[in-house]
Amino acid sequence: MKLSQRAILARVLEQYDLGLFAMLSVLLTVLSDKSGTEAIISGLQSLVLVALFYGLFQLILQIGQWWNYELHLEDESIVVRSGIVRPKRRRIPFDRIQHSAVSTTTVSRLFGLAALKCETAGNPDEADVSVRYLEPEDAEALQQRIRSGADAASSQTPNRGRIFSFGTRTLVLYSVARLHLRTVLPAVLTGAAVLYFELESAASLRSIVVALFSDLLPLSSAVTLGLVATGGWLVGVVLAIERMAMFRLSAGDDSFRRRHGILRTIDADVSTDRIQVARIRSNPLHRIFGVVQVDVGTAGLSGVLPFGLQWPLAPLARRDVAWDLVERAAGTSQPTFQSLPAHARRRYVVRYCLMIIILTVVTAVAQQFVATIRVIPLWSCSVLFVFAPLAGHIAWTHRGYALLDDAIVVRYGFWTQRIYVVPTDNIQNLTISQSPFQKRVDLVSVRLDIASLPFLPGVPLPDISESVGGHLKRRFLETEPSSERSSEPTAT
Repeated sequence: MKLSQRAILARVLEQYDLGLFAMLSVLLTVLSDKSGTEAIISGLQSLVLVALFYGLFQLILQIGQWWNYELHLEDESIVVRSGIVRPKRRRIPFDRIQHSAVSTTTVSRLFGLAALKCETAGNPDEADVSVRYLEPEDAEALQQRIRSGADAASSQTPNRGRIFSFGTRTLVLYSVARLHLRTVLPAVLTGAAVLYFELESAASLRSIVVALFSDLLPLSSAVTLGLVATGGWLVGVVLAIERMAMFRLSAGDDSFRRRHGILRTIDADVSTDRIQVARIRSNPLHRIFGVVQVDVGTAGLSGVLPFGLQWPLAPLARRDVAWDLVERAAGTSQPTFQSLPAHARRRYVVRYCLMIIILTVVTAVAQQFVATIRVIPLWSCSVLFVFAPLAGHIAWTHRGYALLDDAIVVRYGFWTQRIYVVPTDNIQNLTISQSPFQKRVDLVSVRLDIASLPFLPGVPLPDISESVGGHLKRRFLETEPSSERSSEPTAT
């Protein structure tokens, strides 16, 4: 099976990152040896030349990739041949695929195409199969073939029912309750380059900006930078709404399927027996409105950076609805959490006091070299000691755990509270550690390693009593001989 010929132009156009080219246009304008309007025109002319050469390079590259890409379906696997300089051939068994997704972008819809991505546990950095692009009906048929396994004749659409959808107010709350650093940081850096770099072209550009808005606002550099940051945040809000609009989650007997997006549509599914862990997240604003985020992780990750879980069950939902989804995904209902030992709270208070002492020392040293910091009196740092007991109590009250028959549930965090539901059958390794300070107060820390977090330090369960740690160790050591898992948990 070859890719569609229209995929060549679609992939060329998608290589143009609008945000990158916008920053490049500002940079070319700032670095121009001209000033005023001439600097802007010169920057745009240079940008057009860069875009043309970049497009020609991408056209040659994409033709080569299209020519060398082939996909074959076998009885029990999918075979992909790709590569120009280093051709490679991969065979991925259907039963090893963790989840698959059919997606479209604004560009691909212009050409009437769709993409298919499949992920396995063996390659967490990127999708094992990324087919860009096929005819939409071919992409859906291929996804259905993967779902149904080896028997192509039995490729019938699973019987699924909708179990969750996004309301308009919930979608807006989901979008505004985020920092959107991916759009705020580029906007702030670009604004700072224009406002604070002492270049002739930048000064002229600053004059143009101030002239445009001087009648509306008494702009200073700080106010302008704040407006730029706000604009970047608003762009992030719009992009979040576009990404999660029309979110629909449906479920069958053994799988979930989600659809969402306006310009870039996503149609993804995951089998419940592939789910390794479920997570519930919330920040203070979420908790005020009584909503949380729910996502799950499989042994393969769908993001380039393996930080966090990438398969959302509900981007924002009521807490009771969230736990219903977790019960469907991980087989665990909302538990009653056990608090950490009381002397763990004293440990947190001491930790915050040590942090304040370090902050005071750093401030005192910095005042010897930075004159502007000398306006901060050192005694003001001692005021923070008043808040140390409160901070320690808040940290203690927001941590807890539940040891269930078939799962371990861990809760921690205040600004971003996380609740991890880890089925015991999915625990690859259990590590028990004890620092000298913990030994004095009979506390230990436990780490649960699972396949869904291959590059992260597992799910932490810190500062539990030694008796609970010993119980966990005996529990897993006793069940190890009779375990049917391919990778049995160990305790160290």
